[in-house]
Amino acid sequence: MEIAVQTPPEHTDYPRLLDIWQTADDLGFAAGFTFDHFVPLNPGARPSAPGGTPDGPQFEGWTVLAALGAVTSRLDLGTLVTGVTYRHPVLLAKIAVTLDHISAGRALLGVGAAWHEAEHAMYGFDYPGVGDRMTMLDETLEAFSLLCRADDPVDYEGRFVQLAGACFDPKPVRPGGVPVLVGGSGERLRRIAARRGDWYNGFWAPWEWAEVNDGLDGLLARYGRSPGDLKRTAFVFTELANDAATTEGLVKTFQATRGGTTEEIRARIVAGSPEQMVSVLESYAAAGVDMAILNIRPDQGAAEVARFGEQVLPAFDRRA
Repeated sequence: MEIAVQTPPEHTDYPRLLDIWQTADDLGFAAGFTFDHFVPLNPGARPSAPGGTPDGPQFEGWTVLAALGAVTSRLDLGTLVTGVTYRHPVLLAKIAVTLDHISAGRALLGVGAAWHEAEHAMYGFDYPGVGDRMTMLDETLEAFSLLCRADDPVDYEGRFVQLAGACFDPKPVRPGGVPVLVGGSGERLRRIAARRGDWYNGFWAPWEWAEVNDGLDGLLARYGRSPGDLKRTAFVFTELANDAATTEGLVKTFQATRGGTTEEIRARIVAGSPEQMVSVLESYAAAGVDMAILNIRPDQGAAEVARFGEQVLPAFDRRA
């Protein structure tokens, strides 16, 4: 199983992100992710401050990703994930392929159907119903594939995406194109991932992944694909400093926002001693997860990532 990091660009500054990403790049982590929001999600409710007014700084995820891609050399690069409601599909495609060239072929396109209704309302983004957002996601990915692969100008007529003689150059650096990661939990979203995606990301606990993977394998077969055609990635919350008080705070926050017993939460988060971290990560690997993506909160930095990289990462396969 590969190990990746996700650094939400909230409540932070660029030097901290740079230190974390260059440390992860040097130590052999497989990938690095930002997220794509315009207001912070944490701490607290969403948005975080009372009254619905978000507090604290929040960088734009793709801009930060491009900057970090330019100063790293091995990490795959993506957002976890971009809501398809935020940008026109061609703009999103251009951003992803431009990043692919900046990074010599390391870009990923991480996408989802969007969920943060309050964020849409405050900035005036359209927020259609979930069925329409799923259709937007499906059409965006179909159009992205056509733009990246077609030699001739592209015509496409969808409900939400229309292209008329659309030219798209340059093409992606990777011979197979920019891999598409689809993130989310709903049944229709998983159907889209099985049909259009190269990677699927979910928040599932280790004991939930076997059933999720069985369902994905069935969907892949329906679309004439094999289980190996879809990489499975798990989003995992972390406390990498082995600090008991901070870990307890993470457990309580998780319990308040997502539910679960203390024992269940500790069995799905990466925290505690190196041995405890390895044990939890091994449970994800045993459940069929190909990559664990570690959420690095703003109170953790390069020192914590380096500690993990030196004490835990050697237990798992690294990229050459």
